[in-house]
Amino acid sequence: MSETTLVEKLIQLRKKVPYIKKEQKQYIKFSVVSSETVLTEFNTHMNELNIYLKTEVVNKTIERQKIGLNEKTKKDIFSYLVTLDMKYTWINGDNPSEREEVTFSAIADDENSSYAYGQALTYAEKTFFMKEFNIPADDVDPDVFQKEILKRIPASPEQIEAIHIQLGKLEELTEQPKLAFLEQAKMTNGVNAKKTPEEFTGYDFGLVMNTLTGWVNGYEKKKSKK
Repeated sequence: MSETTLVEKLIQLRKKVPYIKKEQKQYIKFSVVSSETVLTEFNTHMNELNIYLKTEVVNKTIERQKIGLNEKTKKDIFSYLVTLDMKYTWINGDNPSEREEVTFSAIADDENSSYAYGQALTYAEKTFFMKEFNIPADDVDPDVFQKEILKRIPASPEQIEAIHIQLGKLEELTEQPKLAFLEQAKMTNGVNAKKTPEEFTGYDFGLVMNTLTGWVNGYEKKKSKK
């Protein structure tokens, strides 16, 4: 009897995991497919089939952008955007020379570069399995878990301060009231119009801050050309 090839094993693996059931998490209001569930489900069958998945980061870029200044500590506040070029290699344990390479990309941002790096790796791994084997995920976004958590966490004092700094820059650059920019940014991102920056969640902060920063950059470019 001929040896089972790597491709045949991967097809068997796909047949063994046709669907992954969503789970209800205590701190979010709807069910999701978690990274832990995905890895546990696949690892069990990968062990049975004697196949190994090697993970490599072949390239990493980190973009640091100043988003404000902490008035108390006088330290700059930065956001880190981490982009990873990944290579996943399937290896046949019964014939290690038989391999299949797959390239993939990962991206995440956070005020802590280490957290952003870890988030990129985690979501890339989960998404890779779901997409590689065409696992039905319905309306579940790989980032929904993180987003839902951010929606429940209040914006930090440093984040609130960063919002006010950007609003001050816009007022100075345009000679228009900063409140108008705040209201427009909330409307653009679907944030409750009655919320003040002090009432923002971490998720609100991310949406509004990205919009305000984009406007600041645009007005600064126009000013530099004059």
